[in-house]
Amino acid sequence: MKNYFMKSFFRPEKMLIILVMGLTLLASCTNDYLYSKKEPAWLGSSIYDYLKTDGHYTNYVKLIDDLGYAEVLKLTGSKTLFVVNDSSFTEFYKANVWNVKSYTNLTLSQKKMLFNFSMVNNAFLLHTLTNYYDGALHEGAAMRNVTALNALDTISFDIGEKVSTGKYWDNYRTKGIHVMKDDSDHPIVFFTPQFLSKYAFTDEDFSILTGGKTRAANDVFVFNSKVIKQDIVCKNGYIQVLQNVLIPPTNMAQYIQDNSKMEIPTNLRTSIFSKLLDRFSAPYFDATKTVQYHLLHPESTDSIFIKHYFADNGGVTYLPSKTSTGTPEPALNRLPFDPGWNSYHAFTPTTSTALQADMAVMFVPTDDAMNEYLNSGVGAILKKSFGSWENVPDQIVMPFIKEHMRSSMIESVPSRFRKMVDAQNYQLPVTTSDIKASYTAVNGEVFVTNKAYPPVDYISVYSPVLLSTNTQIMNWAINYAPNGYAFYKLYLNSLVNTYSLFIPTDEYLNKYIDPIAYGQDKQGVLKYKFISKTSSVTAYIYAYDKTTGVVGTVVVDSITSTNNNANNPTFLSNRLWNMLDSHIVVGSVDNGDGYYLTKGNDFIKVGGSGTSMTVKGGADIVNTSTPPKVTEVFSQANGKTYFLDKPISATLKSVYQVLSENPEFSTFFELLSGVPSNYVEQLFETQGIDNRVKFFNAYRYTVYVPTNAALKTALAAKIIPSWDEINAMAPNDTLRNIAINKIVKFLKYHFQDNAVFFGQPVNDQFQSSTLKVDNNSTLWGTSKNKYFKLGVVGDANSLKITMDSKSGDPIRTANVLTADPITGKSLYNLIAKDYVFNDVPVKFKNIDGTGTVLGAKFNTSSISTSASAVIHQIDNVLTFE
Repeated sequence: MKNYFMKSFFRPEKMLIILVMGLTLLASCTNDYLYSKKEPAWLGSSIYDYLKTDGHYTNYVKLIDDLGYAEVLKLTGSKTLFVVNDSSFTEFYKANVWNVKSYTNLTLSQKKMLFNFSMVNNAFLLHTLTNYYDGALHEGAAMRNVTALNALDTISFDIGEKVSTGKYWDNYRTKGIHVMKDDSDHPIVFFTPQFLSKYAFTDEDFSILTGGKTRAANDVFVFNSKVIKQDIVCKNGYIQVLQNVLIPPTNMAQYIQDNSKMEIPTNLRTSIFSKLLDRFSAPYFDATKTVQYHLLHPESTDSIFIKHYFADNGGVTYLPSKTSTGTPEPALNRLPFDPGWNSYHAFTPTTSTALQADMAVMFVPTDDAMNEYLNSGVGAILKKSFGSWENVPDQIVMPFIKEHMRSSMIESVPSRFRKMVDAQNYQLPVTTSDIKASYTAVNGEVFVTNKAYPPVDYISVYSPVLLSTNTQIMNWAINYAPNGYAFYKLYLNSLVNTYSLFIPTDEYLNKYIDPIAYGQDKQGVLKYKFISKTSSVTAYIYAYDKTTGVVGTVVVDSITSTNNNANNPTFLSNRLWNMLDSHIVVGSVDNGDGYYLTKGNDFIKVGGSGTSMTVKGGADIVNTSTPPKVTEVFSQANGKTYFLDKPISATLKSVYQVLSENPEFSTFFELLSGVPSNYVEQLFETQGIDNRVKFFNAYRYTVYVPTNAALKTALAAKIIPSWDEINAMAPNDTLRNIAINKIVKFLKYHFQDNAVFFGQPVNDQFQSSTLKVDNNSTLWGTSKNKYFKLGVVGDANSLKITMDSKSGDPIRTANVLTADPITGKSLYNLIAKDYVFNDVPVKFKNIDGTGTVLGAKFNTSSISTSASAVIHQIDNVLTFE
């Protein structure tokens, strides 16, 4: 604090005031003091007297006189004026946006704007103008300062095409409206050597920001006008002489709107973006400003409105309309900041940046760029869905606009383009060659670009879901964020991975067989419907007979995401997320026919390509009905999105059920089921639809099932003991537990981590589920306390398994059979799924509310996780000994 005081105390502007005060005090103490009758010559005249006497500022002096500021600028005070000489006014009258040809053509409002915008109500040398204090001194860090311009001086009467677009402005298009484009202070923007050096702006940065200007080392620019005469000292402040007449620039929003006019070159117009932006603005009546305006203009009886944008920073968060209870209606679609806020400064709930320190940036595509995006590449889906930009809904337009808005100019100058990332931390791919024009507004820099920069929502595999009108159910599921974190949206927007996303369109989400209800006495299906008015999802529950496949015609119950039951959104998202998991493949499926693994560890079988592609889940493979078919394909930046005419149906059969219902697997199933109930290591447990493999995790597995004959041969050869032999032993017999352990390890060696399918190429080793507990060396080099391995080699016509036998022993193999030796049945590539629910199905009431008295309500049930397995019949048992 001491350092700041000393630096501040000895600055010229403060010394000037102190000396004048000191001279007055000294004069009262003595009669012969030199300056008791006159001021020191070095102090100079007043600002007004200097301008008047010099003779080169007659136009500016007229402004002072006409506005009644002569006496103010003659007195001792604290002002900084940015003036222009008569030569600059002469050039101004030749061509200007106001079409003013001489001083006499200036209106009173124009005179006020020219004069007040050139005056800062404090005394600054240029090298101190670039400092600011906000509790700490920031030297060389300022680029803006507030002027004397009053917002009342900027009120315009807009009518017809001058009225902003958007539904809140339509009532004023014919009758007109007196409107302030903003009611906050109007700052000037300046570029000093200290500021440019502090933030390492390059000469190219400066040139692009100022529309092609160049600068010398000590040059100072106010907007794009050079200060040609610096720091003229007057007794009541300082004069800075500009090269050009300074008409107050507009704010960013107004510039973007003005840049839509017909006189603007076609290749630079920004009317499309401006209209999209103005959707999120409205006129707000201001009683105080109306009274103030009437005092200045007694002849007026008009109301004064202020244009505000719906925004989190500097804008309003409520609509002009009110709810049925009379309270303001919240604005749900909000910009990150108000682009019309003159006094813009960045702030968050925990931090704030001073007005002087920085301003915003907007990248605004030309109309040509907007149309090009709409008619080509990933943008074409917008046109297909909505026809034109004006038909794109607000909630979809909003992320597009946000992508073009940045909170800091310092971090968004051309030399930093390559480092820019958006709110989701994805690179914003702007290059200097994209910039067609730039404009320094009072609250930020506008870069007019020849490209549009869509958000990741528009280019990822999620984009078709967001932008299509018939995928709103899945869009709700992807965006549902119970903890403020929309996992699936972030997941699908990742540009690091490649995805194949399958989306059943809304009209086909009418027969989701609920897995938990499938395990109950009364089964049910869910028919989903999106409710546009409330942006919610409702699931209508119908009875279902899993034996006949018949769906009932009467609604048993319904579950809606927006009603007062807190369990409902959780129930709906749980089921839809489970479905979504089985419809996402990490990677491409363009290779054509074959099996693929989904995010949810489900297996799907893909056939064909493009709109001839079919996609079968485990249930679809065994059913004879028509499989899901692709209706549309969208090529996106991180993969492809496929719309389907029905959901992919995962199997509802567990490993337990598949093994138990096939007589050809009976011996293997009996061995698995024979583990004594009191043995520490059980192979099955009651969970999911019926029973699940207890040692499965949320993963994918392969189960190799020897033929009944092969197992009987192994039993006869005493490779493993039979359960009859084990059960005949005394319960406390040590040999009994050893025998049980032997058979359990033998059985688990037939369960392999990772799924392999017959007919697809493979050549690898995979872990089994049997742990090696000795130091013996093996064929596949398995170490102690690691799982025994299986070597698997397969092609289009075969799949061979080589066992992890002890080193030196004969190599033992088994082959997947394409037909059972006795029945001829094909028992390979059978798909099963073991669910884990938050409780077993019998602990919940049925879909119609019947069931156990103490059972939890059906809408409290949830799918926790699942494991999938592919099952193959093999011609030999698998052993590691």
